[in-house]
Amino acid sequence: MEATLLASDLGFPEGPVVMPDGAIVFCDGNTGELLRWRDGNLSTFAQTGGSPWGAVLGSDGAVYVTQGGNVPGSGDQSAVAGIQRVTPDSAVELLTSNIAGHDLAGPNDLAFGPDGRLWFTDSGTEQDDRFDVRAPGRLFVLDAQGGGEMLMERPNVYPNGIAFDAQGQLYWTESMAHRVCRLDDGEATTFCQLSDGHVPDGMAFAADGRLFVCTTISEGLTVMSPEGEVLEAIELGEHATNCIFDGPSLYVTASKVAEIHADQRTGTFWRVDTDATGPLPLLPGKL
Repeated sequence: MEATLLASDLGFPEGPVVMPDGAIVFCDGNTGELLRWRDGNLSTFAQTGGSPWGAVLGSDGAVYVTQGGNVPGSGDQSAVAGIQRVTPDSAVELLTSNIAGHDLAGPNDLAFGPDGRLWFTDSGTEQDDRFDVRAPGRLFVLDAQGGGEMLMERPNVYPNGIAFDAQGQLYWTESMAHRVCRLDDGEATTFCQLSDGHVPDGMAFAADGRLFVCTTISEGLTVMSPEGEVLEAIELGEHATNCIFDGPSLYVTASKVAEIHADQRTGTFWRVDTDATGPLPLLPGKL
């Protein structure tokens, strides 16, 4: 599968979204903004502040964003961790920073589920020395009325990417545990256990059921079968962070370094030409 570099000198890019006009909008966690790539040109789509990590397009045309909070190394400490909505005219609104009595600590990735609610990972603060009080990783669900629930706690594993398959089953990555998990009958099960050299991040399903998982440290993507078998690796030579299909093209965000810091500009944006016929259509939803 051939990879083409589309943009470089970014901060820490994440969470790409295919917009209705064909543009790709993605987060930059080091600069606190959403960037827009179209026809070879890169521009600012919205200023979110803080560290936006994940994004998904709603059926209302808005982009929903997981706001991770303050950028490590930044002098600006005003960002609030939570879920943001960015309208088509780039207005930014904080929807919530607390669900079911739990303050959000590090929302990371998100996806609309078959029930129309917004499901997302919160990676917690267990690995972050900036916090005196550490919060475990968790999975949450948010509904259109502003309510929601904590699905489960996942301590010491760093829940990260999230996606649904064609049957509406929930999947998420656990970076520190080097695995992809699936929700089976309300219980977390291991879909694919990777080696310690693979740190899974964001992911995307192809229409044929294969799962394309960005794996940092391994510097590329790991392709898995619908049964959880590792099929092949896509080499980028950089830490891939998240991805999305647009037809057979897989758009991938990456960074030359794995660390997140406000003054770093080593991020990149790629297109990988795959043999997939296209994406598994994302489930619709809005809040």
